[in-house]
Amino acid sequence: MSFFGYEKLRMGEFVGLSTFQFLAFFRRSIFYGFVAVYLGKVLGLTTFQVTLMATFGMISNAGSQSLIWGSLLDRVNRSGLFIVIGEGIAGIGHIALYYWHLSVLRTGNKTYAGFTIIIGLAVIEMFWSQSNVGWSALISELTEETKRKKLMSQLSIIGGLGGIAGATLGGFLYLGGEGFRNGNLFIIPAIIMVISSLIVYFTIRAPEERFEVKEETISEPSSTSRSSLKNLPKEVISLYIILLLALVFINFGRNSIALISSLYIVDKGAFNATDQQLALFRNVASAATMLTGFLLGSVLSHIDDSKVMISGIIFALIALVWFIFAPSFQLVLIASALVGATQVIIQASSYAIVASIIPTEYRGRLFSYYNATFFLSWGLGGSFVAAPIADYMINHGFSSAEAYRGSFVSAIVMVLLGLFLFLVFYHKLHADKQLPSTIDE
Repeated sequence: MSFFGYEKLRMGEFVGLSTFQFLAFFRRSIFYGFVAVYLGKVLGLTTFQVTLMATFGMISNAGSQSLIWGSLLDRVNRSGLFIVIGEGIAGIGHIALYYWHLSVLRTGNKTYAGFTIIIGLAVIEMFWSQSNVGWSALISELTEETKRKKLMSQLSIIGGLGGIAGATLGGFLYLGGEGFRNGNLFIIPAIIMVISSLIVYFTIRAPEERFEVKEETISEPSSTSRSSLKNLPKEVISLYIILLLALVFINFGRNSIALISSLYIVDKGAFNATDQQLALFRNVASAATMLTGFLLGSVLSHIDDSKVMISGIIFALIALVWFIFAPSFQLVLIASALVGATQVIIQASSYAIVASIIPTEYRGRLFSYYNATFFLSWGLGGSFVAAPIADYMINHGFSSAEAYRGSFVSAIVMVLLGLFLFLVFYHKLHADKQLPSTIDE
């Protein structure tokens, strides 16, 4: 029975995915929307140290996906179960992290207290990451190839609502850092993670109901599912590698300033934003995500995925340039809107492109590499490029606002390199008319 044009997806599953997406964006905004400011402005960590939160966490996340969870998922084919376990462990982990952070905070060592968050999140991500690879595989299992961009776009609308709710609540709970000290910004997201895991558990069908295969095939994977990635057609490998390299530069560039942008917005030399204004900055991005998701899922759903991707890269470049030249807080919100639009455009279009060239039996492993280009970008680009540039400029007499603008320039260079590589991919994708069909839908 089809639902809103989806042949595989049931209404209950759509509701479950939508609820999970809403809660996921809610808890991300309420926590990650303010933790960088807490680490940098309240606990006094340097720009480089602040970005280590994302770097250590995302190395743990991407490494676990690639080395453990992706391969394991290809063997057991239980994507929904991976989400349930990952979210559940993350929820418990955040509560434990709060009490560790509080105990150190009471000693008066602010730097050590900051690193409890950095280290604690890295440990949590090791287990939390199975939820990410499970989610990517689950979307492929529940939709046809031509419907994936549409579903990702629709879910981004729901996620945008969750992001607005989370950032708004976080703006009132942050209280100049008190929201982390009293535990509200740890415990509320933790509870949401546990609820999210239960929602997936009760709404997503078991694999044997989704796959048109025998029961024993699921419990005992075939030799094909365990075969080496070297067995992939050379044309697929070539396209996939070029696309991953393009995504590395695109995502590393635009996300290298994700944490730095929060520091920039609240900096006295820039816009001196209040807690509520920082929440508004995040909410504008979420609203743009929703609007863009609606357009991609409706009137723009039939546009070539590669062309949609190129438009997203251009939006990212414009946003980075505008961060540098925006004269007021009200006008810098334009950059926030472009960041929100860029996020859903690049995520939806790149997912549709990747899913179209990944063979079914390799989804766990290849999606884990794809996810790594997103997750690692939140930290590595900032810690090894953008943050060192900012700290170097600060140490040599520049104001912190000027230093942050310098980091935006480095981000622009990386995105431009990514655009060049994606154009190479685009040309190769459309020039190769003999690409083998490796997907078993």
